[in-house]
Amino acid sequence: MADQTRKYRPGMIVFREGESGDYACLVKTGQVEVIKLANPDAPPIAVINPGMMFGELALLDNAPRMATTRAKVETELVIVDRARFLTKLKGLSASQRDIFELFAAFVRETPVWTKPIPMEVRPPLGEKASRVQALMATVTMSGLLKSGDPFLDVLGNMLVSYAKRRLPPA
Repeated sequence: MADQTRKYRPGMIVFREGESGDYACLVKTGQVEVIKLANPDAPPIAVINPGMMFGELALLDNAPRMATTRAKVETELVIVDRARFLTKLKGLSASQRDIFELFAAFVRETPVWTKPIPMEVRPPLGEKASRVQALMATVTMSGLLKSGDPFLDVLGNMLVSYAKRRLPPA
């Protein structure tokens, strides 16, 4: 079964903050803006370009959407629903699935790292952060999350990138 595609006109909502996350999107063409409902007139939090993905965390951890997304320009998205995603995950090894789940939980729970104030004592890493930090070099260097599936490979790269931004510098 092939992944589904959908087209969006500028300004069309892809999904809203708080909705259940029953699909993720890979931008095939166009651009998507990420906004918060509390401040819809503020500049977008992010702009998602072709080859990038969004909505993936809700698929991984079954939590509500963290933001609203809308097409910035004419956009075509590859849509992967929960059933298709779970089928894709079953094709991974148990260790790959465990790493996907660990990184997704860490990213969802951990804010982006900010520079400490000089002389500020850095708090110790929590258990999840320690596990992510210990795995980071192995995952990055070995390509442990490479699967051959374009959707999962983009997802793996994004989770690694998100996790790096949440770990304090070494």
